[in-house]
Amino acid sequence: MQQAHDFRNEGQLIAGTLHLPNGVGPHPAVVLCHGFTGQRLESHFLFVKTSRALEQAGIASLRFDFRGSGESEGKFRDMTVETEVSDALGAVDEACSLAEVDEARVGILGLSLGGCVAACVTGFEKRVKSTVLWSAVASLPETIGRRLDDERRRLLAKQGFVDVGGHALGKAFVDRMEALDPLALIGKSSNPVLIVHGTADESVPLAHAERYEANARHGRRQVEKFILEGADHTYARLDHERLVIDRAVAWFKETL
Repeated sequence: MQQAHDFRNEGQLIAGTLHLPNGVGPHPAVVLCHGFTGQRLESHFLFVKTSRALEQAGIASLRFDFRGSGESEGKFRDMTVETEVSDALGAVDEACSLAEVDEARVGILGLSLGGCVAACVTGFEKRVKSTVLWSAVASLPETIGRRLDDERRRLLAKQGFVDVGGHALGKAFVDRMEALDPLALIGKSSNPVLIVHGTADESVPLAHAERYEANARHGRRQVEKFILEGADHTYARLDHERLVIDRAVAWFKETL
């Protein structure tokens, strides 16, 4: 069953979609965190397909738009990695509050910047029991920061935002890019972590997956890295998306 499920964080509405499996709950659940300039459907409806596959496997999910993205309240220019982590923590709270969800079996999945957010949440939130990172950003200065040439940085200082593909990226985001360390935070948790990355990812280098693996293995019980040959940043091919979705569903069935 799929239904609209909005909630609030820091006084602002967050638009969400809840997927519940058939049968009597409570069910395990997964919170899905979209990428930079994305929304809860994600590219080629990747998150919709993922939620429906989880639902068929008996796992609930809550996918949502970060504040300033999609249909949620707020302005994109006010977004920082810290506000997105706050929203994701709020989504975990919301999922755990549902009668249909077993709060002892909640996981998180993040794509790209959402993977960075998911890594941070894994370190902060003990109720998150399993994590999947898709094409996850390990360093914001190396990914989003590299898009800011001298002219864009001059505009950023002058007007407080800069145009990035039709999105007003705010100065606060750039100033706070290193406020959180996802690699250190993923290393704080002993939860299982699945790291997925494509060899043809032109947005986030494959080296980021290797850095996540190195930090995640420190003291952790179960870590796997799945490198998909020829896959791009969002696995935008039918066979590639099927592989990463199936791998994620199997991971959560095993670890939640």
